[in-house]
Amino acid sequence: ALTQWQLAGFSMGITLLLILGAVRVDLVDTWQSSLSPTAPNHFLINIQPDEQAGLQRWFDEQQVKNSGMYASARGRLLKIDGKRVDPQSFGTDRARHLAAREFSLGFSDQLQSDNRIVSGESWPPVDGGFTVEQGLANHLGLKPGTILTFDIAGQQLSAPVINVRTISWDSFNVNFFVQGSQNLMQGLPVAYLNSIYVEGDATQVTKKLAKEYPAVSLLDLRPLLAQVRNIMDKGALAIEGVFLFTLLAAILVTLGAVQISREERAQEIAVLRTLGASRKQVLLGVLAEFGLLGVLSGLVAATLSSLTGYLVAVELFGLKPVFNPSVWLMGVSIGVVILLTVGYLSTRSLLRQPPLAVLNGGI
Repeated sequence: ALTQWQLAGFSMGITLLLILGAVRVDLVDTWQSSLSPTAPNHFLINIQPDEQAGLQRWFDEQQVKNSGMYASARGRLLKIDGKRVDPQSFGTDRARHLAAREFSLGFSDQLQSDNRIVSGESWPPVDGGFTVEQGLANHLGLKPGTILTFDIAGQQLSAPVINVRTISWDSFNVNFFVQGSQNLMQGLPVAYLNSIYVEGDATQVTKKLAKEYPAVSLLDLRPLLAQVRNIMDKGALAIEGVFLFTLLAAILVTLGAVQISREERAQEIAVLRTLGASRKQVLLGVLAEFGLLGVLSGLVAATLSSLTGYLVAVELFGLKPVFNPSVWLMGVSIGVVILLTVGYLSTRSLLRQPPLAVLNGGI
């Protein structure tokens, strides 16, 4: 039982050290790199159908990075499976808001590179249909096969949900909660959207739009992106500050685990010395014990720290899983080095005690 307590204490201490020294770094790096330095920083809206080909050609000629032209129309969700939508019938504020809002419906047979289908059929469908963002689907109870009806400028458009997908909103690409296949937009009043990345001054793009495409609106996202990156930097500092406290906790846990067994270990050493074991033999035996504890503690700590990193990244921040194979090597190495050192320092003082004095009750 005492060995189990020691193993638990050492493992917890090393786990905290790994979180501080390795998992924290991976987590912060993943968080900060989730927003690409070349993420689109301008949105273009209200591009007319007869303008989109020429404007796209100019972007290609000027090598302006963009997400491509996406047709869009404003529509309100009218029916789900033939039943008229009543926003007040939904159980959460978020669901009621989504049911009542006007959607910007996309129409394209291509999904953005940051979209991932999680259920349903592949895209595009053979016949007409919608692809729905996972959060919207969860809130409104939508699934593949659900029939959606939208009111678009007085026209009703009905089609089934083909699949449900996730979206990486921090990509700043043109994305839609609901996207229809291209054959659904026939006869609908659509305009086109695009997102572009402009390095430095956007004067050239602004002049081009003002001269040849006066109806197109250019939205500058750079102030928003700067604020997001500033929040990320502050968040990273906050995470580092919290994890620094784990270092103190690791030290206290490790020392506590050693102190738990101090009296019992002193008795064992005294008995071995009385039976004729030399100091060197006793020390080697103790170091072997602590070395094995170090290996086991390191493996347990690596498992716990990797699991913690995964849960924090995925569940808390919605990032890609953080997995670093070197955590396992670091866990075993740290465990062996620390526990061999602890074992040597804690045993050295006990070896100096006269065996008879220890057996008579004094350490």
